[in-house]
Amino acid sequence: MDKNDKIYIAGHNGLIGAAILRRLITDGYTNIITKEHSEINLCDQSQVKSFFEREKPDYVFLAAAKVGGVFANSTYRADFIYENIMIQNNIIHNSFLNEVKKLIFLCCADAYPKECPQPAKEEYLLTGPLEPTCEPFALAKIAGIKMCESYNRQYGTDFIVTIPPSVYGPNQHYDILNAQVLPSLIKKFHEAKISNLKEVLLWGTGSQIRDFLFVDDVADACIFLMNKYSGPDFINIGTNRGTTIKELAEILKKVVGYKGKISFDKTKPGGVSKKLLDISKIKNLGWKPKTDLLAGIKVSYNSFLNELENKSVRTSKICDIKISERDINALKRIKSLRKFTISTMQPNTYKNKIVLKPWGYEFLVFENTKVAVWFLHIEKGNATSMHCHPQKKTSLIILSGTAMSNTFMYKNFLKGGDAVIIEKGVFHYTKVLSDNGLNMLEIESPPNKTDLVRLEDRYGRESAGYESVAEMETQNLKNYGYFSFKEKDSYTKYTHTTDNFVVSLEIFNNNSEFQKNFKIGDEGLYTSCGGKLLYKDNSILLNTGDTQKADILYNTKDIHISEKIVILKTFTKDK
Repeated sequence: MDKNDKIYIAGHNGLIGAAILRRLITDGYTNIITKEHSEINLCDQSQVKSFFEREKPDYVFLAAAKVGGVFANSTYRADFIYENIMIQNNIIHNSFLNEVKKLIFLCCADAYPKECPQPAKEEYLLTGPLEPTCEPFALAKIAGIKMCESYNRQYGTDFIVTIPPSVYGPNQHYDILNAQVLPSLIKKFHEAKISNLKEVLLWGTGSQIRDFLFVDDVADACIFLMNKYSGPDFINIGTNRGTTIKELAEILKKVVGYKGKISFDKTKPGGVSKKLLDISKIKNLGWKPKTDLLAGIKVSYNSFLNELENKSVRTSKICDIKISERDINALKRIKSLRKFTISTMQPNTYKNKIVLKPWGYEFLVFENTKVAVWFLHIEKGNATSMHCHPQKKTSLIILSGTAMSNTFMYKNFLKGGDAVIIEKGVFHYTKVLSDNGLNMLEIESPPNKTDLVRLEDRYGRESAGYESVAEMETQNLKNYGYFSFKEKDSYTKYTHTTDNFVVSLEIFNNNSEFQKNFKIGDEGLYTSCGGKLLYKDNSILLNTGDTQKADILYNTKDIHISEKIVILKTFTKDK
């Protein structure tokens, strides 16, 4: 490649693509093309065709892919095979049509058979069954290998394939659903450290062996091959060293500074027992990696901390607010100055109604004898009244937007994915900070909407009770984004998804249903809407009306129930 050649990086925002971009810029390449997903959908044939016809790149790095860990691969199988095949087909075919001089396709070690000899040599491809947990992804990648090979044979193109092992480094996904093993463990150990967890629970036995290659070394190998290699064979890259997951966990524990215990859940899948690559071919060409594992992990963890500081990595917080003397005295003062207001003209049920507020609106999502779950939308610049509920505990869960939660004693900045648990009798108000307003859930335990005492209100409602039926809308509910769930006597799961958040509700009537159906990721918040989640020793992990972070549940072994439980899960899409 010459410094002024037109070079297209597909997937420049991803882990490997970003590293290739950094390296090309450092090396002085000046004509690099990158496109955001909003500018081009690589799964769309017509968009990719138009892009190649317009830009006419000389060289292409095909690093775009849908990637994920064991959980994501086994759960979203159709997405993995469809999206990856579409991306590959569109870019490889249009590279041929537009006479691209050279293309590098980034494959993965999952393309090799599950039981192939180790370390895997290039000739072992398609000699046996694949690992079932990642089979759709691997099949898509194999199709990409064969597509490059076929175009080379039929049309004389120079499309080469490189196969890296597990890649890690800056600019990666950290959640368990989308991340591969090393980045997901970085987040897990960091969360365990700041939450003072006594134990980190990992999937599998810990004996699985992997080769971890730092992403800057991947970029170095790709540019090396682009400049030095042309031929029919695809090329493995890696470190030529194996590390067990247990060894990796111990290194991460040390780098992060976590002081607790590491345990392994042998009932959960851990992937192929051994996955290494033979890198003889590229070594003979003159390439070798430069970064050892400890140094690479230190760089990766520092990058994680920087992204966390810049809010690129989402972590949730839960603020637990207890009643203070000021709350008690304020309640006494209101009682002495005026009687508690009685809410009048209330409906028999709040279902299928929008309660109009001067700050926005709210509606009932779910109710049983133990809790009521309300959805609140507060418009930009508005705030709720300074109020308390003398007889009930309240949890506020932010679904999207940013806000300041205020009490006499505390001010808490909240973003999507955060929660505040407010003890009964605590005066509080929520002030919206985000331009698009605020969406949140309010969980009341026990349900009692008229249990309301206002201290201050910018809308002049200090002496008013809860809104009457005259202030409730029963028509055009969809215009307000209305949704609701109802309790049933058999296992049921509801899910409501928007562009900004996901809310789901699961009903488990016994422990058998719970063990069969309850799945935990390490993202989001879980709230009990009736019933208890129990530790192995039957002590309470999550009680009615309580909210807990997903990673706390994920890191706890032998969770069970002894009675019916209704669990609410919330997940924000805010970044």
